[in-house]
Amino acid sequence: LRSVTTSSVSREQVLRIRKVHDMISDGVKFNFNYVTFLHIASIVAALGLATDSSTTVISSMLLSPIMGPVIGMAYGVIIWDWPLIKRSVKIELISIILCLILGLIIGFSTYWTHMAYAWPTEEMYSRSSRHGFLAGIPIAFFSGMGVALSVLDDHVSSLVGVAISASLLPPAVNSGILVAMAIIRDDDWIEGDFEWTPDHFFSFQRFVPKVSALAFTSLLLTVFNVIFVSIGAIAMFRIKEVLPVEKTVFWSDLKVARRIYQGRARDDAGRVLARLSQDEAHDDPVGTIVENE
Repeated sequence: LRSVTTSSVSREQVLRIRKVHDMISDGVKFNFNYVTFLHIASIVAALGLATDSSTTVISSMLLSPIMGPVIGMAYGVIIWDWPLIKRSVKIELISIILCLILGLIIGFSTYWTHMAYAWPTEEMYSRSSRHGFLAGIPIAFFSGMGVALSVLDDHVSSLVGVAISASLLPPAVNSGILVAMAIIRDDDWIEGDFEWTPDHFFSFQRFVPKVSALAFTSLLLTVFNVIFVSIGAIAMFRIKEVLPVEKTVFWSDLKVARRIYQGRARDDAGRVLARLSQDEAHDDPVGTIVENE
């Protein structure tokens, strides 16, 4: 037996919890719309990187759907909804791999055009240099904090800015393009001008690494962006939940949501929410609900 203590839970709280959970879960669905937006954003990002167009790259960030699973990971950790966490991680990994493959395909198909003469462009290099990597970590962390505030406080305009600053999709596509360059140019993947040493990595001088090293850095930036956006979002969820500051009503519901979803499959949590709704609808006092496992 497992029990969920829900004393003094109102029907309004139950509906808010279900609404927010469904909203976040909807962004973690690998459906036709998600895959279509992922392909469109990846193609737009690749063309922007290849032509050194910052405007086009920014457009791809706005089209990208891969912030949804990151938000799902952070929210899942806060309420400890393990199925949501696993689904978010799985979809995010698949999305990154697809972005890498699409970048690889576009890199192979456009390398023979005039636009490839200037590769790597500044847009490509800025997402694969060690300076861009080091700067990207704090940017990702604070962007994650902005994500948490934007989602639960319903600040859509702020979420657009966060999507641009976090830059999750372009580095993954960039890595695929650079891998195609490295293969076509027969780039040496092990030996060369660039070595991964602390002196080089933290130096302010500009070394020119092999294309393969740029590809690896760009992919690493993608992974670290996802990790630190999630960490930043988790930190802000916790900070605003405990701080005695003015907040929208849902922040007070996090503890109830945590008790309902903690260590429980989503179907079980849905039954708990449904039972709470029924009790409130019949004006019954909401006490302790016991679920059989």
